[in-house]
Amino acid sequence: MRQGYFALLTADPLRGALNRVEARLIEEARGEALFLIPYALRDLAEAWRLVYRDLGLRRGRVVYLRRREEAFDPEVARRVAESPLVILAAESLPEFLDLIRNSLLLQALAEVYRQEGGVVAVGEAAGLLGEAAFYALEGEVRAGFGLALLRGLALLPRVEERGRFLALSRLVADNPDLVGLGLLENTALRLLRGLGEVWAGGVTLVDAGGAEYTGRGVRGLRVDVLSTGERFPLPSL
Repeated sequence: MRQGYFALLTADPLRGALNRVEARLIEEARGEALFLIPYALRDLAEAWRLVYRDLGLRRGRVVYLRRREEAFDPEVARRVAESPLVILAAESLPEFLDLIRNSLLLQALAEVYRQEGGVVAVGEAAGLLGEAAFYALEGEVRAGFGLALLRGLALLPRVEERGRFLALSRLVADNPDLVGLGLLENTALRLLRGLGEVWAGGVTLVDAGGAEYTGRGVRGLRVDVLSTGERFPLPSL
């Protein structure tokens, strides 16, 4: 039986590292997808649309967001909600979060999932969907509130880069109700109801649920390193 899902792809479609995964998602959506991006990425979105045509895309629409008011437009929200596959990308994560947080557009993304469609976040945008979102500021990785489409999760792309795993671990240790998922470059992760599936690459899972807090730190932090083909349980979506 088909289920709604969220997917996180930490590779630029132009490089082709995850083309097999992207082709599979497009096939499941019967060749139809909608790109939801800030206006600054319009040229990149057009290039992606050409790549996806070679992977089976027959109808590819693009919604460019310039202002927050557009995220409250009922017609824009309807177009998004009716798409079987929505692909998100962003450049400046805090600005993109401010565009769509608590908006009709955010409700439309949740509706795609409820209607058994797919919401796919590409690149750094893969870090937006959880309760916590990470972004770079003055050379450091900071955490703030995410879109909370994936409750109970904190998501961090490019976790292999310096300082990123530490930032994820600290956040989870301070918020043991969250499960941290760090995604390596060129990773594809699909999240269904209660289940994560690693389709390509690698995922680091950080869980502080059974940890012991001492006066100086945290002991018993659980860290699992998962690779292609593995599945793992998730908090309820």
